[in-house]
Amino acid sequence: MKIWIDITNTPHVNVLMPIIRYLRPLHELIITARDFSETVPLLRKNDIEPIILGDYKGKSRFKKVIGLITRVYNLHRKIPNFDISLSLGGNYTASISRFRRKPSIVFSDNDISFKTPAYKFGSHFIFPSYFDFQHVTEKYGVKHEQILTFDGFKEDIYVADYHPDPRFLDILPFRNFITIRPENLKASYVPPDSETIVPALFKKLTEFNILYLPRYPEEKSYASGYKNIFIPEGPLNGLDVCYYSDVMLTGAGTFAREAALLGTPAVSFFPGKEFLTVDKIMQEKGWEFKSRNPDEIYEYVKSSEKKTSQQERSKKVQKEVLDIIQNIIIQYEN
Repeated sequence: MKIWIDITNTPHVNVLMPIIRYLRPLHELIITARDFSETVPLLRKNDIEPIILGDYKGKSRFKKVIGLITRVYNLHRKIPNFDISLSLGGNYTASISRFRRKPSIVFSDNDISFKTPAYKFGSHFIFPSYFDFQHVTEKYGVKHEQILTFDGFKEDIYVADYHPDPRFLDILPFRNFITIRPENLKASYVPPDSETIVPALFKKLTEFNILYLPRYPEEKSYASGYKNIFIPEGPLNGLDVCYYSDVMLTGAGTFAREAALLGTPAVSFFPGKEFLTVDKIMQEKGWEFKSRNPDEIYEYVKSSEKKTSQQERSKKVQKEVLDIIQNIIIQYEN
């Protein structure tokens, strides 16, 4: 079968690579990507040369909608025939698939962001069992028989295959450190009046070595004057960062979930009031600490200890997800 896989954001690469490796020997794959952040370089690092269509349109909802329409149009013009599509999010693949009367697989753990085209046009939906999909069935008319769930988190899918790089610490000026990744204040899912707490964290955490991973060039200035802060020249393997950090502090969710699964204490200082259900579950389990108070975060960092990795459980989750995808594909073979 010909399977079209569309990748639109950097974290999607990690999630989809185990799926791509599984499907590649069995099917013909068409892989497209949006030129955003490190998406394309990461795919090339995995020996994949995607068809590149579209780029980042900024935080404006209007520009995002125009970008969505434009990219859908260009995808329809340039993507060859396929039998089934698969992606995280699904806005693009579900739209094109519906127009071409082909089935689509939509994978998501995000029950907050804009997914109207995916839910309106998608054929099969794969959600974590924790996902709050009641609004999907009530608001968009997705039928329960279209929904398949797995008992885990999307990060489990690639954490399952992770092996620490023993040379990772050689690129750092210290052996013991905490990591800080800022909030993504340019993202549409972040309240427009949000402000970063990273400068306040730097002032509070001067006794710790800090690996600082700014999202944008202008954020490097927050670290000016601090001798305990190191900024790498290029991108690092995110799972190595999580594994070797004493504590992970992030303004978003992915790093926190990855760290938690690898046994590293995780702090989320996400500025929004509404959390993904998967993050709420991790917070309830005690795997992820939520706060935007620098004093509370300091106390948590000071008292935190490493926990046991969840990789063995992650391997079971990965197999469950791959089996779900293969069972969907089998329905359309022959």
